[in-house]
Amino acid sequence: MQRRLTSILAADVAGFSRLIGVDEEGTLALQRSYRAEIIDPAIEQHNGRIANTAGDSLLIEFESAVEAVRCAQVIQAGVEDRNTDISEDLQILYRIGINVGDVVAEGDDLLGDGVNVAARIEALAPPGGILLSRSARDQVRDRLNLNLIDLGEVQVKNITRPLRIFQILEADAEPVTLAQPRSLRRNILVAAVLLVSLTFAGGYYWFDQQNTATEEESTTALSLPDKPSIVVLPFTNVSKDQEQDYLIDGFTKAVNTSLSKFPQLFVIADTTAATYRGKTVRARDIGRDLGVRYLLEGSAQHSANGITINAHLIDTGDERTIWAEQYDLSADDPFTAQNKLIEQIAGTLRFALEEQAIAKVQRRSAENPKAYDLYLRALAASRSLNTNGRVESIRLLKMAEELEPDFLDAQFELSGRYLALWRFGGADDAEEALRLARHHAALALQIDRSDYRGHFQSGMLSLFADHHHELAYESFKRALEDNANDVNLLYNMGFLRSLMGEGADAIAWNNKAKRINPRYPGWYNFNAALSHFWIKDYEQAILLARTGMAAYPKSLAPRRILIATLVEMGRMSEAREEATAFLKINPKFRLSTFRNTPFQKSADQERYFGAMRKGGIPD
Repeated sequence: MQRRLTSILAADVAGFSRLIGVDEEGTLALQRSYRAEIIDPAIEQHNGRIANTAGDSLLIEFESAVEAVRCAQVIQAGVEDRNTDISEDLQILYRIGINVGDVVAEGDDLLGDGVNVAARIEALAPPGGILLSRSARDQVRDRLNLNLIDLGEVQVKNITRPLRIFQILEADAEPVTLAQPRSLRRNILVAAVLLVSLTFAGGYYWFDQQNTATEEESTTALSLPDKPSIVVLPFTNVSKDQEQDYLIDGFTKAVNTSLSKFPQLFVIADTTAATYRGKTVRARDIGRDLGVRYLLEGSAQHSANGITINAHLIDTGDERTIWAEQYDLSADDPFTAQNKLIEQIAGTLRFALEEQAIAKVQRRSAENPKAYDLYLRALAASRSLNTNGRVESIRLLKMAEELEPDFLDAQFELSGRYLALWRFGGADDAEEALRLARHHAALALQIDRSDYRGHFQSGMLSLFADHHHELAYESFKRALEDNANDVNLLYNMGFLRSLMGEGADAIAWNNKAKRINPRYPGWYNFNAALSHFWIKDYEQAILLARTGMAAYPKSLAPRRILIATLVEMGRMSEAREEATAFLKINPKFRLSTFRNTPFQKSADQERYFGAMRKGGIPD
């Protein structure tokens, strides 16, 4: 799997289903002739490559955005000329969208955010028209004589940031009006009911209420991994007592975490799965969006004796329910039924069930039900990702520890929460917070040295507290041997490799995290931007940094990378403008006191800090 920045042209036939209904044989014959006589020659002439085809759609890759636009113009002009001899109700008209963005290449196929953006733009194009993303516009506006119309920003399905769209306006044509997708318009009208705002690593996402994609809203499916793949959707609380949500969320997370430990499985991150909470979305569409074959969903009802779970395993390809079972989680022993569910999923997906492996993932989290309840409450509190949430989480975890000192999960969480207080501020005594982070990590290792989280936490302490990059790298590698599906581990490995100056390797790890967590938070792009900065892929670094800024306008991290990148490109006036905006957010920022990013090599730090200094960030 390779990652690269490229120019993508997405095209499809407007109203293809209607044309097929009117004259199937004639439409298909006309489509074939257009391909052979107009489209394929234009692609060859402009050095393009067909990456994907599906029915009436095409995805074409170009090394240059200029060539992509020229090819699109040739196609549209050729089709328009041919259509003069065809009845208007039988004419084939193509919609074309062009984007410059980051893609993942798997064989001849292209996947990733850059492809998704191109597909969304194409779906907004008028029949016979060409729309460009801002990144594509920036590449061609000074190189081609185009009549470009700025259509403004629009929010589209499954893209977290608004897209700025530009239309190539030919003679006698009218600018298209960009309407929000119907489902999004409905969300806006009834936002109090249909807008769900989820706290997700500090950002908020808007999600579509539509069950199926319309003809005008085509989607690009992710390819299936080479192993059984599954997403565990949040189980629905059907109890009248909504205060028990944390218990059901804890059950869902426990199942997801247990499955992720099987190396024979590909498991979508629970944070991405959480974006479907409360939504009515077809299993087929979820499978396409996430690139998974199986979906586990269900409901839970709380009672005085425990929780009754109804679970369904679904094949997303044909939406067939493979099995449906009911499990009773006793208040005194919540783990037995949970482990039965895990074993049944494993058996259904037909990978080798070694007793040792099953036992490893079915370890009891706690002996004391009250301690486990406190632990689940602590997990819910920590989702806020702020000081108050961390402090409350620690309070609950300490109560759980008092009830059960050998509670492994609680020890790991305590270490993580104390380390976060030390890293991000909020501790009354920073050094004491760091000491406690080390203390609880050591206690966890004493309880069970075989748990991969021990290596992960040791790596985090080695990196951020000790600045021992090589030791952190070895710890992360060891942890990945036991759990290659842990998205936090994958992301932090990418961050570590970026801090070590290994930009290309960092990008690869970050892409692995994005594949497991397709609806990844915008701050993933902070590390991605820095990684592209190291390898001098400046255009991509700028694109990713600006994407991060759009998601988190007050965050300084993407702005630092943007300033440094602009300086290295020699765009000093832009860099100084960004530095002025940066200092408006934090007038007290000084490079001499900023050490939150522990680079391994002094030369890397000097390059990065020196560029920011030249851009106008005070020392």
